[in-house]
Amino acid sequence: MRAGRLRHRVSIQSQGTTLDDYGESTDSWSTDDTVWAAVEPVSGSERDIGEQMVGVVTHRVVMRYVSSLTPNKRILFGSRVLNINSVLNIDERNERLSLFCMEEV
Repeated sequence: MRAGRLRHRVSIQSQGTTLDDYGESTDSWSTDDTVWAAVEPVSGSERDIGEQMVGVVTHRVVMRYVSSLTPNKRILFGSRVLNINSVLNIDERNERLSLFCMEEV
């Protein structure tokens, strides 16, 4: 893999639950790892969600292999949140991953 392509710094986050002061569980995200990746926008569209138009941008993220990466996690790219739709192990060689992600704008 050509390291020059991996020019974006992204964080891999996983979701957990914590208890607040009243004993209620709240969802929170914690950073598992920070890696170099190539983030490429693929398409953009608008969707009607709850009687409101929401912009949706899909991205392809390529990075070195991370064994713990699943669609249950998300990518933090600066202040932008990319929800992972699928994780592909390119050539099944455990060298690099291709993620297809969706960002709501």
